[in-house]
Amino acid sequence: MKTKFYIIIFITGLFSLNATAQVYFGGKIGLNMGTLSTQPKLTIDSSSFASDIMPKASLNIAAIGYIEIGPYISIQPEIVYNRKGLKSRVDVMRQDTINVVGNYNYSFDYVEFPLMLKISLKNEDFDPFIEIGAYYGYMFNASCSEEANYGNTQVLNESFSLKTTPELFNREDSGFKLGIGATFPTSKGKVFFSIRYSQGIKNSMNPPVERTKYNTSYNRVFQISIGYLFEMKASSKDKIYYY
Repeated sequence: MKTKFYIIIFITGLFSLNATAQVYFGGKIGLNMGTLSTQPKLTIDSSSFASDIMPKASLNIAAIGYIEIGPYISIQPEIVYNRKGLKSRVDVMRQDTINVVGNYNYSFDYVEFPLMLKISLKNEDFDPFIEIGAYYGYMFNASCSEEANYGNTQVLNESFSLKTTPELFNREDSGFKLGIGATFPTSKGKVFFSIRYSQGIKNSMNPPVERTKYNTSYNRVFQISIGYLFEMKASSKDKIYYY
């Protein structure tokens, strides 16, 4: 039911046009810097912890629409490929003076359906905007690797994926997005860039499964994107907006 709800909301946004709307269609590409908000922290044992969680750099690609619904307000439905996940390195000295070194690398691939509300100043040459919205995502691929060494002895070396162990993963994701950016008009459309923060509100992995190492694992991503919008439908000369 929740999946159907998100899809209905997305399609409603995509087709909520009126006779006076100015409509654009285009695409964007950008860089993701992702991690997981986990509780408890990733561990190897009770005396070591993942002290160096590094942003996982990856790609996002999207097809987007842009629909004006007011003089300063627009909606932007999107279809996005997003890679999320986490990279972490453990390097600590235990109390028994044995050095513990470990690496974690989790990659989650999603197709997402965000719907963003954008507020802009409508400047002609440089038009800054802020945006807020929600998204529904579906995981279609996942791969995880974990390794650890106590001194010279390897004690952990395993990998698992959505294909081999689907019970470990929660395929549905949802959350909210916040962002800022600006558009620059061209003869046939608009160039734009944006910076976004995306916060998931659903576990990416299933905590009841003994193999997982934490109870919560929410996706968090910072995104930097650049794109282009082609004008598909010009606005009428006498616009009337209804609120």
